[in-house]
Amino acid sequence: MFRSTYNFDKLLEKATSGVRVETDWERIIQICDLIRQGDVQPKYAVGAVKKQLYSVNPRSAVLGLVVLDSCMKNCGYLIHDEVGTRPYMEQLRELAKTTSHDEVKAKILELIQAWAYAFRDSPKYRAVQDILNIMKREGFNFPTLRESDAMFSADTAPAWVDGDVCHGCRIQFGMVQRKHHCRACGQVFCGQCSSKTAALPKFGIEKEVRVCERCFDIINR
Repeated sequence: MFRSTYNFDKLLEKATSGVRVETDWERIIQICDLIRQGDVQPKYAVGAVKKQLYSVNPRSAVLGLVVLDSCMKNCGYLIHDEVGTRPYMEQLRELAKTTSHDEVKAKILELIQAWAYAFRDSPKYRAVQDILNIMKREGFNFPTLRESDAMFSADTAPAWVDGDVCHGCRIQFGMVQRKHHCRACGQVFCGQCSSKTAALPKFGIEKEVRVCERCFDIINR
C-alpha cells in the first residue's frame, strides 16, 4: 500500500505541476486507475488532491480540480461518497469565496454545478445540490452547463470486470496473452480485441484511451 500511495503522490505532483501548460491526461488516467483498482484508498486520494486546491500557484489548483473532477467521473461511488458530503462541499464553497484567483473560483463553480446536475435525483448526495442553491442565493454567477457535464448525469464510468478469458474472442489470458480493460464498457479484452482508441468526454477523458471494437463502433456511429 505504501508503494501505491507513493506512486499516487508522484503522479499527482506531476499532473498538477504549476508549469504544466496542457492537461496531463495520461497521468490523470493512471491516478483514477489506482483508485478503481483498490491500490489507493479513496479517502487518501481525495485528501491528497484537496491539498493541491490550496496551492499558491493558481495553475496547480486548477489542475487539482481537473484531477478531482476526473476521479468523480471515473471512480464512481468510491469518490462520490468522499466528495459529495456537506463538509467537503462547504470547503469548496469557502475556497470559492476566499480565493484571490478568478480561474480557481470559476473552476470550482463549474464543477459544483456539474455535480449538482449529475446528482439532482440522488438523495444520498443532496449536499451538493444544497450548496449550489446556497451559493446562488449568495450571488455566485455560475457558468452555462457544458454538454459533457450534462452527460455525466447519465453516464458514469463502469466498474471494471475481471475474467480469465477475453470478452470478445474468448481467448485464455496468461503470461503471454495480457488482459486489457475497455474504458467505455469496463469489460476485459485481449490486446487485439481492444486495439482501438477513442476520447470519452462523458467520463471527463479528452485523451484517446483504449476501447473495445464494439464500443469504438458505437462511439463513432
